[in-house]
Amino acid sequence: MLAELPTMTGANNNEQVEVSALRGVLLAPGLVHLTYETHRDGRHVLRCSLWRKNNAAAEWRMYYHQGTPAPASESFAP
Repeated sequence: MLAELPTMTGANNNEQVEVSALRGVLLAPGLVHLTYETHRDGRHVLRCSLWRKNNAAAEWRMYYHQGTPAPASESFAP
């Protein structure tokens, strides 16, 4: 998913999604909290998700995701 984000386009046009302020924090073995921002068509969204690693398959899967529209002045970046 993360690798594909920069190449995704909006549903109504071909404008690409811009991703910024990408940061991951290891909460526990096999559990990561990811925060990032997306920008598309003048919309700015703060996003966070929890990723869990399936040890049997050695794959990461998204367990939870939230996106909150925000003014461009709000950011995860320091």
